Amino acid sequence: MIILFDRLWDILVANRRVYFMLNALYYGLIIFFMLYGSIDRALHDKVLETYRSNLMGSPVMVQGKPDSVPEAFELVGIAFGINVLGSSYASITLPSFVIPFVGIAAGLYRAVILGLGFTPADPTISRIFFPHLPTLLLEGQGSILAMLGAYIHGRAWLWPATVERESRWKAYVEGVRQSGTLYMLIMPVLLISAIYGVIESVILATP
Repeated sequence: MIILFDRLWDILVANRRVYFMLNALYYGLIIFFMLYGSIDRALHDKVLETYRSNLMGSPVMVQGKPDSVPEAFELVGIAFGINVLGSSYASITLPSFVIPFVGIAAGLYRAVILGLGFTPADPTISRIFFPHLPTLLLEGQGSILAMLGAYIHGRAWLWPATVERESRWKAYVEGVRQSGTLYMLIMPVLLISAIYGVIESVILATP
């Protein structure tokens, strides 16, 4: 386990510039399109209508405040599974194993949709904006780390020397390994996000 954490740390340190750039780009797009959505309310309304199930469709936000501890654990589990398997792996990591870097585009597109959808100028959105902000930040980290994995894998696949491999196949496998190692951090981040989602539902349910 210690060896795995050492590998994770080495990956983050070796790619820290790209990681910080992805952070700036992802959150920058959200902020920019939040502001743009405040101006173009028609586009905001269209995005909210089209992507409502994705923006508002987490089990916690749909079902609301849990009535019991088992229900709270169930909501955490469902939200965690959706975010890890759906939003991160199926949307960003897996497609990048087929088309290099495509997951980065998918992650940034999600940032644009989030920005347009969660425009605070909308009275309905403004009510939930600040309670939901930690969720946006934490889920954003999950997407950013998955995008970092997509970058590492794509770079290794196209330029094997970047991961000190001679053949493209060995570099591909090494890219998969490094991308998978990042899930040691992605999963705890998204677990915290899912737990906070339950807390958020309590906050929103409080008059």
